[in-house]
Amino acid sequence: MRSWTTADRPVGEQFAYWREVICEAFAPLAAERGPHHTADAGTRSGIESWVRSSRLTGTNCAEVSSRTQLISHGRAEVRRTASEEVFVNLQLKGSCIGRQDDRTCVVPAGGFALFDTTSEYHLDFVEDPRDGEWRVLSFRVPRASLVPMLATQEGFTAVAHDSRTSGMANLVASTMASIWHNIDALDGVAAEAAETAFTTTLAAASGPGDLVGDARRESCDAALRASINRYVATHLRGDDLAPAAVARRFAISVRKLHALYEGSGCTFAQSVMRLRVEACARDLATSSRTITEIATTWGFYDLSHLNRVFRAHRGCLPSEYRVAAEAS
Repeated sequence: MRSWTTADRPVGEQFAYWREVICEAFAPLAAERGPHHTADAGTRSGIESWVRSSRLTGTNCAEVSSRTQLISHGRAEVRRTASEEVFVNLQLKGSCIGRQDDRTCVVPAGGFALFDTTSEYHLDFVEDPRDGEWRVLSFRVPRASLVPMLATQEGFTAVAHDSRTSGMANLVASTMASIWHNIDALDGVAAEAAETAFTTTLAAASGPGDLVGDARRESCDAALRASINRYVATHLRGDDLAPAAVARRFAISVRKLHALYEGSGCTFAQSVMRLRVEACARDLATSSRTITEIATTWGFYDLSHLNRVFRAHRGCLPSEYRVAAEAS
């Protein structure tokens, strides 16, 4: 079994080493850990992570632990991918928002989803706040072994399967856990048998009868919308937050971006403006900078623009809000 860890690296070098680790252990991948990923980190610093990896025959198996981040297999990574494979990621701790093609899924602990290395996908992992890590079992299956057995060869990726109840999804998760527990004790014949059994079970579980339903889709949309709002909140200063730019960042269409906010009480544009006003309000209460400087910092055209929008949201002018904050 091969293993990698960042624990023995200086804190300032951990993330750079981690990016090398995941590319070495898996397919070409890009990792991103911005302010919106570290907002809930508290006093914790660095990114303690580890990977343990072993093989059956054609299938690579690994257990991975890390912290909140976005891991992408984008256009550049697809071009650098030498082999065609399908990842099966079983979430053990934390959660993941996965996106591929036009689909988005939310994978909680106890769920799994598939991702195809022949096209772009994005995995937004969120650590469990109780112990500050997410953890997955990740099996990399040769595409040629799995896809021909699927009932439908389209739309099987970025679909969450719940293994917490009985059924085929539970059987897939149990098989993954059992293989991983015994992998170093399997000889060649046993490894081949285990791989065949797993691939066959996975193909059966990935059929159209196990696709995400309307209730699950609503849950996916709410989680994705929350992720977008977190991203916007930490990129208000000078970043391009036009719908096209944000949609591109989350690998969805502009139409899908706007649809996510239908029925939520405010549009995407209104959500961005609300976050700008909230940022201004925090500065007005805590900063000695001029109101004009604050307006410019948080993306307002000028003071009159801030005055108009701030009054609409808070019922008073920014100057009045500052006076009230100072008096409290």
